[in-house]
Amino acid sequence: MILVLTGPVHGGKTTFLEGSVARWAARGLVCGGFLSIAASDPDGGKGYDLLELRSGRRRPFLRLQGVPGAERTGPFSFVPETLDRARTLIREAAPAELLVVDEVGPLELRGGGLWADLERTVARPGRKTLMVVREEILEDVVAALAPLIPFVFDVRDPGVRGLLDERLFGRVGSDDGQG
Repeated sequence: MILVLTGPVHGGKTTFLEGSVARWAARGLVCGGFLSIAASDPDGGKGYDLLELRSGRRRPFLRLQGVPGAERTGPFSFVPETLDRARTLIREAAPAELLVVDEVGPLELRGGGLWADLERTVARPGRKTLMVVREEILEDVVAALAPLIPFVFDVRDPGVRGLLDERLFGRVGSDDGQG
């Protein structure tokens, strides 16, 4: 099962997932993979850190200044060791956990970044994956996943929390205490 959380750039996708992952864990769902958290270097440079969901470890992931030869996406360069770690988290995700990948972007659509490992992993039978995808490339990512068909959720939908919970946990009655 592939779930896609979409919305605009800086539209709250990662923030939504930060709260959701904690809530899902409280309900017994093991979440692996990672979130990409906005970060600033001590010198004020902007970027993103990779937050490993199982360990809570945070590492520099994308930075405006990078090492020569590093893969780039937009104005950012990947920190090579952390990109390797993200790939490992995808490859080694336990079958029973929800693999969270924040995010799949234009680099992956060109076959770079996380794509090779992600493509192999999501196709495994029984695998549950939740990907973050910006709305402007959603159609292209869905096409790249074919013949797999993801369930798409928009972070702007006021009912997105309930819809995702239903997909992950099944229908729950109105007296489930989750209100």
